[in-house]
Amino acid sequence: MKKYIAIILGILLVACSSEPKFTEKVIEHTNENCMDNCLSVTINYLVCKKPTAFADFFNREIEEQVINFLLSNQIDSLATNVSSVSEAVKLFVDDYNKLHEHFPDIPAFELNLSDSISFQNKKIISLVSDRYAYTGGAHELLTTIFLNFDIETKTLIANENLFSDIEKVSEIAEIHFNEQRKIVSATNPTENDFWFDDNKFTFPENIGFTKEYLILLYNPYEIASYVNGAFQVKIPIEEVKPYLNIGDL
Repeated sequence: MKKYIAIILGILLVACSSEPKFTEKVIEHTNENCMDNCLSVTINYLVCKKPTAFADFFNREIEEQVINFLLSNQIDSLATNVSSVSEAVKLFVDDYNKLHEHFPDIPAFELNLSDSISFQNKKIISLVSDRYAYTGGAHELLTTIFLNFDIETKTLIANENLFSDIEKVSEIAEIHFNEQRKIVSATNPTENDFWFDDNKFTFPENIGFTKEYLILLYNPYEIASYVNGAFQVKIPIEEVKPYLNIGDL
């Protein structure tokens, strides 16, 4: 009997230990001896502990995401063959410093990225990446990116594959979208100007999960002007649970 209990406990320990675990990695940079109007870069992303094939895939994908964010905000965005986040940070900083030498009155650039896990079960990991960029110009840009990882297949899940019945989820989502739109309109009528192609409701580019909600996140410019900001629709998970492909909730 004790032998059987030991075997069962061993199986449970292996099962629990096989779940992906994460640590945070933080890279920060400010220019030395700068007292005012200073360049600032803060990158906080997740690293999946090895050794597993999923960890290799996850870490590679996240590094690519962070590198692309950094390179997309460079003045000289033609850099290629960047192999690490640290290298991408250095390129961004060097670009800014060169520009600042020629134009010392330019405002300080600022980049912030912070990743976290919003939902995880045995099938998927839903990661949310909050990003802020100010590289001169009239205003900063705040965006939120959701990435949904399939743990077994080691792939990113396309939005349409999150659902077993996408048309039914779309019907439910549109109801909640319109309800949220009415709330926004009541508090600020000027922030109710949304647009869809052919006036037909569509899902946003970014869809994520928490234990309680399906999250639809429309970033600035996606369905409204910049002044409207991001628009988030939270749908109780129980309403769409029968139509999801994300395993046990």
